[in-house]
Amino acid sequence: MNKKVLFLIVFCALSMFTWEASAINYLSAPIINSEIADPPQGFEKIDLLGDLMLNHGPNAVVAGANENSVYIGFNQDFGNVSITIYNGAGLVAYSTVVDTSVQQVVIIPITTAASGTYTVVLDNANGYAEGDFERN
Repeated sequence: MNKKVLFLIVFCALSMFTWEASAINYLSAPIINSEIADPPQGFEKIDLLGDLMLNHGPNAVVAGANENSVYIGFNQDFGNVSITIYNGAGLVAYSTVVDTSVQQVVIIPITTAASGTYTVVLDNANGYAEGDFERN
């Protein structure tokens, strides 16, 4: 009977050390995908609202605009995403579909667009996100 109790105590002690070591390894694991929180220098950030990024994190998509172009960076795979830019009158100024598993950055030239407020809409099968920017 003593051998069984001793075996049980040793087994429990070893399992506790193994569990603690596993917990430490999970906490110290490096982050593989560091997400970009802001668009590149020279682009003013576009705040995107919607449910496209609902389970992906706040920096899954980064968007920005400057005088000449709109920058959209996908830090995670969303599959095929439709990108549409509407002018202040609600007319389509630009439209395309991007496969985010292949292309993570989209830069859209807007040099011929008139001044005013524009809306960027990102749409896929799971949701959408939109944000406004000013063009001077």
